[in-house]
Amino acid sequence: MSTHRMIHKPAEPVFGLGGHPSPNLAFCTVLACFSSGVTAADWIISPAVQIEQAYTDNALLTQRNEEDDSITRVRPSLSLYKEGARATFDFNYAPEYRRYQQETADNEVVHLLRAEGNMEIFENSLYVDGWADADRRNVTSSGRTGLNGLTGTADDTDVYSAGLSPYLTARFGGYSVFELRYTGDTVNYSEDGPSDSVGHSVDIVLGSGSYFTNQVWEVSAFQKLVDYDGLDDDNESSIFRAELVQQLTHQWALAFAAGYEEYDLAVTENSDGSLWSLGVIYTPNPRTHIAAGFGERSFGDDYYFDFSHRSSRTVFSAGYERDFISARDEVGRQTLFQRQDAFGNLVRDPILEDARGVARNGNTPTLTEDFYEIRRFSTEFTYQTPRTRSGFSGAYAERIYDDSARDTEDLDVALSFVRRLSRLTEGGVQVAWLDHDEDLLTYEQWVASLGLSYRLGSDSSVAMNLSHMEREADSQEDSYEENHISVGFNTRF
Repeated sequence: MSTHRMIHKPAEPVFGLGGHPSPNLAFCTVLACFSSGVTAADWIISPAVQIEQAYTDNALLTQRNEEDDSITRVRPSLSLYKEGARATFDFNYAPEYRRYQQETADNEVVHLLRAEGNMEIFENSLYVDGWADADRRNVTSSGRTGLNGLTGTADDTDVYSAGLSPYLTARFGGYSVFELRYTGDTVNYSEDGPSDSVGHSVDIVLGSGSYFTNQVWEVSAFQKLVDYDGLDDDNESSIFRAELVQQLTHQWALAFAAGYEEYDLAVTENSDGSLWSLGVIYTPNPRTHIAAGFGERSFGDDYYFDFSHRSSRTVFSAGYERDFISARDEVGRQTLFQRQDAFGNLVRDPILEDARGVARNGNTPTLTEDFYEIRRFSTEFTYQTPRTRSGFSGAYAERIYDDSARDTEDLDVALSFVRRLSRLTEGGVQVAWLDHDEDLLTYEQWVASLGLSYRLGSDSSVAMNLSHMEREADSQEDSYEENHISVGFNTRF
């Protein structure tokens, strides 16, 4: 887990449901915990439905003997949001039915769910977080990826996770703040290969209070155990850490950290040792933040960088970090259905406005029980006016395993441009490029798409999309092309 954060970090995905939980059951588990603490008056409720007919000329993503198919996709959805004084609840669920007319894949329902909430049990002392997620992901980092997730499904698995995390806080005057948190979590897969798992963790934090105006300090102890169904041994990790941020001037501050971490792992070689870091924080104005530092952890040298800048029309961010992590935790960090846009504004219906793109991101880990070192750089730039939205994103990720033959490198870049052409018409274009490198497979993948939408009223629209994808691999059998055209109808109720 990353150690470059300070004071009251958010909880990790938590305790859950045994076996393969259904999204409906997961929702009921979370809803039962939080609905009693909120009132209906302030709910934001957004039911909707999407109907799409798509055609692809290479449904199996093969290099030869390509098979075409016509695919019908029906996605009813519901988004609920409530933010109150003592409880917050956010629920987004879309059961997506897919019918393959030429039977190149099984007709199925794919459950897409993001539900989370927080409730104050006792005033200013006892709280509980809870959430449930369902998504579909590639089993391996080199798996075939199709346009809109409708093709190349042989390498996919459904991922379910859910849980609860109660925590206790206490204030000792203005001198310090104490937090004790328990987190239980479960991750389950629909396909064989990755092992289902249950995790338990305890996080104890003692931090500075309001009396400390020029210093922010924190002492923490974290311990986590993950039990995999397919392994005899468990993964155990412990991190003990002390941090201090010293304000030098209104704009400059120094950050120090020291501690010890230990990993007792079932598959990967054990790792333990001291950790330390020294960094600088520069905040020239409320819209700009820069932090950078270096240090050492049990797995080797450690560097981090974080930059963000915001104006009325642009948002720019960039960051670099090294971490020692499992695929279970890395996949759990990826959020489905963003509730806020790049400018921090509330998205009323994140399912309809989901902007994951026409091709799923290939920059993901293979779903195994291993721990590995990850070195990741990412950047995003967004420009928005009343009629235009454009953006750039890029990421580089290097994953280093005990077995060097499994190491991977991924570089992906995406450009998007959307323009309101008239009062009712909007058009857009997206281009994405991915370069993947590992011993078993090296490839480059290009995706380009052109879209046009027309509003039928305040709550309905029709859209057409034309997309092309091309993967050039070092082996002919792993190279393929796909052309995709779709026409869809969206409406809110």
